[in-house]
Amino acid sequence: MKNLNASQGCSLWQDAVRRLLRNRAAVLSGIFLLLIAAICFVLPLFPCIPNPNTTNLDALAQGSSWQHWFGTDHLGRDMLARVLYGGRISLLVGFAATTVSLILGLFYGLVSGYVGGRVDSWMMRAVDVLFALPFIVVVIVFSLSIEEPCREVTSWVVTHTGWSRDSVAPLMGLVPLFLAIGALGWLTLARIVRTQTLVLREQEYVLAARSLGLGHCTILLRHIAPNLLGSVIVYTTLAVPGIMLTESTLSFIGLGVKAPNSSWGTLIKEGADRMEVAPQLLLYPALFFCLTLLALNFLGDGLRDAMDPKSTGD
Repeated sequence: MKNLNASQGCSLWQDAVRRLLRNRAAVLSGIFLLLIAAICFVLPLFPCIPNPNTTNLDALAQGSSWQHWFGTDHLGRDMLARVLYGGRISLLVGFAATTVSLILGLFYGLVSGYVGGRVDSWMMRAVDVLFALPFIVVVIVFSLSIEEPCREVTSWVVTHTGWSRDSVAPLMGLVPLFLAIGALGWLTLARIVRTQTLVLREQEYVLAARSLGLGHCTILLRHIAPNLLGSVIVYTTLAVPGIMLTESTLSFIGLGVKAPNSSWGTLIKEGADRMEVAPQLLLYPALFFCLTLLALNFLGDGLRDAMDPKSTGD
């Protein structure tokens, strides 16, 4: 029985997990990301972390101390609290915008590649046109154009639910940001999915499904989409750092998260303005931001190598 079990092969997913676990950098990066997420989302729930927007005029721009581990900013606000709450917003925007782009890109690429012919040609020309547009400019225009509808939704939610505006407005203020970034961040994924769908639709199991009379939606969802999962996962982990960088760029120029709330991008901007007087205002948010992006890239590279053994010669 032992020899029989030893001779049994492993599935593709088991092989991918085995290769991923052998990549120490990817495993450590995944653990680090879970730790960062836990710190940003769980630690602020404890009473030892003060409100990030509470000012203290008696503690302006102080250095690290037992009371304020990361010091305070120019308004006396605790920098540890602001870094943690800023990490919440940066991570939420990164993953929410990636989810929007993932849904749009996967659907668009599947339809384009599966239908093919003239429809595929026109759909890809539309992608080429969108690629030619300046991404940051379009995101800014789109974000500004939907700010007013989001304010109206905020007022409606406050009126009909009884929730306070202070708790609803920060979350609704993020909606224009991740919708704007996600609505234009799906183009690369659409091309990847479309290319692989063109290959998969000619495979024998897809042709057999057609001969059995299965519907197009069934073929797409049960036979083609699952075989794209590896590439989609890899793209997702590699797209999150780029979207977080876009958010930080918009926040840096004042078009991202609105004051008094903050993200790592706004904290880096505030720190850059005062780095000669209080360098800790730039050091801590930049350190958290850079380490998170580095971990996401290492994890993405590890997943890519695990899903595609040819890239490592395994």
